[in-house]
Amino acid sequence: MDEAGPVEMIQAMLRAVQGLKLYPAQHPNLQRQVNDWLLCLERMLHGRPQVVLGAHQQTLFCDDRLFTEPLAAAENLLAVLSGRMIASIVFTPGVSARELADFLVLLTGPGSPEQLLEGCRRAGLRHIEARLVEDEEERDSAQAADKVYQQAIDVTDSIFNDVRMGKIPQSGAAIAAVRAMVETTLTEPHALLALSLIKDYDDYTFRHSVNVAVIALAVGRASGLDETRLRVLGFGALLHDLGKLRIDIAIINKPGRLTSREFERIKDHPLEGAEILRQMEDVPSAAIAIALGHHLGYDRSGYPASVRSVPMPDYVHMVAIADAYDAMTTLRPYQQAMTPRGAMARLRESAGSLYHPQLLENFAADLGSYPVGSLVRLNSNQIGLVSRVGFAEDESVRLKILLDADGRELASPESLDLVGADMQRIVGEVNPLSRGIQVADYLP
Repeated sequence: MDEAGPVEMIQAMLRAVQGLKLYPAQHPNLQRQVNDWLLCLERMLHGRPQVVLGAHQQTLFCDDRLFTEPLAAAENLLAVLSGRMIASIVFTPGVSARELADFLVLLTGPGSPEQLLEGCRRAGLRHIEARLVEDEEERDSAQAADKVYQQAIDVTDSIFNDVRMGKIPQSGAAIAAVRAMVETTLTEPHALLALSLIKDYDDYTFRHSVNVAVIALAVGRASGLDETRLRVLGFGALLHDLGKLRIDIAIINKPGRLTSREFERIKDHPLEGAEILRQMEDVPSAAIAIALGHHLGYDRSGYPASVRSVPMPDYVHMVAIADAYDAMTTLRPYQQAMTPRGAMARLRESAGSLYHPQLLENFAADLGSYPVGSLVRLNSNQIGLVSRVGFAEDESVRLKILLDADGRELASPESLDLVGADMQRIVGEVNPLSRGIQVADYLP
């Protein structure tokens, strides 16, 4: 894409926004500015399905261009969008000068953000779609969780790089990251769980470790662990796979079935990881046990065989559940990703053999009938995404309604709370792939 295109587009849009403060909507000067904006959009839309303008973490973006460098037009336009609680605006081919002018009037006029969306609908703006940010409380919570999650990613990346280079990592940064994760887990139990569903396949190795820590903390919290024990659990979970860094990366990332020799090498990683942790400072013995035993299985039928008779704390079983849950809900070259509800059903099939039955049931009860990230169909035929659970005394979920009863995507997802008997409105789970929905696009 032409690098100048996004810059020209936002500059032209801002001139039109500012022009509306000086001229009425039908004034020739304003029409000229709108036409200039339209020309920029048409050049960007040539041969493309859409152009997206929006804000991400208080930074303006236009398609793939993120305006992190100082640019007055970007800063001013960001202020306009933020003031109207707009997360993004999608322009599609066929957009007209009339639609742009009508949208400008709505964008700069009075009324709530919701009234802006209703005005767009009434004006018949078929080629312009505005989407609003989350409500303020949820947005603040999501941003806080995202900061904690990213801190854990950065720390894990650094530790893994040290191991690859043959160094013994320092434990201080990991301890601090886990402390923040535990605090978030105790105050907003499902905020980090939502982030664990946003996968990055290029960074799978250390992102998987962070996700396992997030999920293990959810298992631990559901099982009644206090803050001190949660920190031990989170630390061990975050570093449970350190030993894999001593295995040939071609084996770790092999898309097909492993040979017997390759699998025997993989089975060494718990012993390798425990050895690394023993050399680090301030590592609790339980964390070493987690690295050593997370593939043993509840019935001790797993590996390494040499430690099958060694007593293991419940932390090990919690991480085993988390490890499997994250793997099942992740798309890999050799498997399709399962839905959260499907993954829990699969885990339950192995309760009492691979997984600790009571700890698994604790986790299942905490996730609820429809865990965060589940796509569900209502008896009205609407389809919604579970974005929050357990906020009321009875069983409860908060949905983002994505598709209306006729299967049409909503211009902006609508929030719907179901509590107690209202949960019966959910008639079943929907596979996101069947509807072409990327769940991660709608999570915080």
